Amino acid sequence: MILERGLKAMEYLHATLLFAMIVPLVYAATEWHDPAGTGALYLKCLLIVVPVIVTERAAKQIRSVILYLIVSVLLLAGIGGMTGLICFLSGGKGHFEAYEICYCVVILAETVFATIKRFADRVKAAKWKREEPLAARTVSFLNCPTLSLVGYFVVFYLLGLCLNAKLLCDIAFYSAIAYTFLALIYEYISTTKTYLERNRRTKGISKRRLYGVSFAMLLVFASLLLIGMMPAVFLAGQRQYTDIREWFNGVKLVPYEYEREAEFQQPAAGGEDWIALLDDGQPPREPSQVVIVVFRVIGIVCVLSFLYGVIQMTRQVLRDFRNSRDENGDRIEELSDEQMLRPSEEFFNRKGFRGAKSRAERIRRRYRKTIRKHRKERPAPYESPAEIEAYAGLTNDEQMQQLHREYEEVRYGKM
Repeated sequence: MILERGLKAMEYLHATLLFAMIVPLVYAATEWHDPAGTGALYLKCLLIVVPVIVTERAAKQIRSVILYLIVSVLLLAGIGGMTGLICFLSGGKGHFEAYEICYCVVILAETVFATIKRFADRVKAAKWKREEPLAARTVSFLNCPTLSLVGYFVVFYLLGLCLNAKLLCDIAFYSAIAYTFLALIYEYISTTKTYLERNRRTKGISKRRLYGVSFAMLLVFASLLLIGMMPAVFLAGQRQYTDIREWFNGVKLVPYEYEREAEFQQPAAGGEDWIALLDDGQPPREPSQVVIVVFRVIGIVCVLSFLYGVIQMTRQVLRDFRNSRDENGDRIEELSDEQMLRPSEEFFNRKGFRGAKSRAERIRRRYRKTIRKHRKERPAPYESPAEIEAYAGLTNDEQMQQLHREYEEVRYGKM
């Protein structure tokens, strides 16, 4: 439990460090400075940790899309109020400066991005589970600290050098150091945990001993790495800055000499329009009503097809978001021992065709809903209906016994 919470805290810190670099970059590009200093600005940038945590918990626990949107709007309003209050208290001038407005806007934009990203990751996970459950699962960049992302901070550091921005260089430099050790510890804990789960040969070895030995090796490596970083820390004041925006200020523009009128090519046939030439000089003919009607019908069909595709895609996204979690945060497993109804069959069933096949589908759906209501985990493939009902606690239920008999008739094809 402690390791799980530690890993989750490191994931939150990972996303926070990534987002915290955007405001200094904007300040460097616009040549703005916070009078409070670099440290105060970076502390204000770390406010993004609140949306990082809230959006992750909301995407994990909330099932309703409407409720998720409500939480997102409330979060956005809260972050807007907090950023405004911070700028008002730190500024003390009674009005917002340009750099303060920029800070508020960037933090709000990061909050919106985190909200959309969490929503998209949950929908993608539900789609992966539905379509490719055996394929390797992709992990969102917000949830996985890796050493390869140190290059992200290196890019910001180089941008600071090229924009003559000491503020951006300092923040990127120390963030890269902190993120390096964060990624190392995360990789160490997650890798060791996975190794213990997959290798039964180490069951006889004490976990405390295994963690102790591996942590000692990690500590030695981290100490050597920190010693190697010290020269860069001590020489931070010797950086050579430049500004790429001033590289071409001294270059004079070459005047452009216009061509003489005689050198311009005259239009063919005295400048007449080529359509007029095809019509022997006559004005262009109006298209017939049949052609107009045909093109209008084609346009209407294209618009309706586009709207139908958008509606179907939206319905699937909402269905994936809803079916991936229930109100208690547990995963909902689909209890289906046959393929879903074809669209044509659903259409006929909704229209009132009550044949034997539609009645069989209604019994199957009622059976699945009843089991799903009393049992959250997915039944094993080898479980019989009687065992499924026993694990759901419905063995002595009279209505379930009647439904069991109807389901057995449907299952073995007696209808």
